[in-house]
Amino acid sequence: MTVDPKRLLRACEQVLERIESNTAYERTSGLLVEVGGQVRFAIDRRGPAVADVFEVTTAVTATLVGIALADGHLADLDQPARPSPHTWRQLLTMTRGCETTGDWDPVAVMAWPGDWVAHWCAAPQVTAPGKKFRYDDGGYHLLAAALVEATGRALPEYAAERLFGPLGIDNWAWTTDPSGLPLGFGHLLLDRPALAALGRLWLDQGEVSGKALLPLKFARAMTTAHTPGGAPEWKGYGFGMWADGTGFYASGWAGQHLLVLPAADAVIVTTGDAAYDPGPPPTDEMPVGWRPAVKLVREVLVPVLVKQS
Repeated sequence: MTVDPKRLLRACEQVLERIESNTAYERTSGLLVEVGGQVRFAIDRRGPAVADVFEVTTAVTATLVGIALADGHLADLDQPARPSPHTWRQLLTMTRGCETTGDWDPVAVMAWPGDWVAHWCAAPQVTAPGKKFRYDDGGYHLLAAALVEATGRALPEYAAERLFGPLGIDNWAWTTDPSGLPLGFGHLLLDRPALAALGRLWLDQGEVSGKALLPLKFARAMTTAHTPGGAPEWKGYGFGMWADGTGFYASGWAGQHLLVLPAADAVIVTTGDAAYDPGPPPTDEMPVGWRPAVKLVREVLVPVLVKQS
């Protein structure tokens, strides 16, 4: 589908106008639209440039698993991801089937003074592994621990060399647990161009500058629904991201969304400024009734880029 540049610009401006005119979107911090590898629209509204992307982090953790697979640090996805008794695939697809509420809710665990990895490993089994999707922050933190075990390297060091470096991302930070392990489920800090670079990597099926960072089979599996998914997005779930009828996307609380539209060769990034403080207790400045800007993007911009059925 060929997109008229003027029509595209007008759609972007309409999204911004609706953000500015409705206080429900006041915490939207920015929007970036890339088509054909070129930035067609970018706006910074508020907050720090390098900011918390919340659960978008899971897609980055999943990408690092794919790189470790390409590097030969794990043989396949159906072996246990130590120290977890569950497999890499079960953790990636959020189907390990363990309890995720109460003492195993991430807010509760982030106030835990002990070993977070051991705590999440001890979560009670509530459904058979590999059978049912349940949004699972703990499973992604176990993936972070498993990456350290498999590669024999500190995760920030491995991420810098094998992912962020090749993508030209040099301004980032990653919140850690009390043991110093980056949180595999959230609180990675990136700017919008960095998010767009990650989106382009996924759009190009794991290649950057003609070089494969991810095995092609893994790159395709990341963006393919393995289950019907569930809360909070209610879309099919791949590895660290969601799949819908127009493409796939990574999402995080407070308005963090990274949409990839293969049919349009497009990547769209929206971010929100939550002014989040993990505490404990955690605090933020999100108003009652806030909305994510991706809602407007889907209503106004996506139809311009992708022919609707």
